[in-house]
Amino acid sequence: MQYQVPQFIELEDKIVGPLTLKQFGYIAGAAAVCFILFYTLKFGFALFFSVPIGSLALALAFGKVKGVPMPRYLMAMIGFALKPQMYLWKK
Repeated sequence: MQYQVPQFIELEDKIVGPLTLKQFGYIAGAAAVCFILFYTLKFGFALFFSVPIGSLALALAFGKVKGVPMPRYLMAMIGFALKPQMYLWKK
């Protein structure tokens, strides 16, 4: 008896249309924050704060650096910056 072997087990499931649950969470969270900003601040200030928030959400949802997803890359960068560094020089 032959069994079907699942392929592409590394890929996340598409939950909301063409988006994974993480991607949808990043975009929905940023949209909620921008929505609150537009109702609490004046238009100019809300736009000033919403553009970077939206850009960061899009970068987290879709961005890759050398094939590595942006959230993993940012966590590695923060971990490297906070880790104590010791440089040894040998003559």
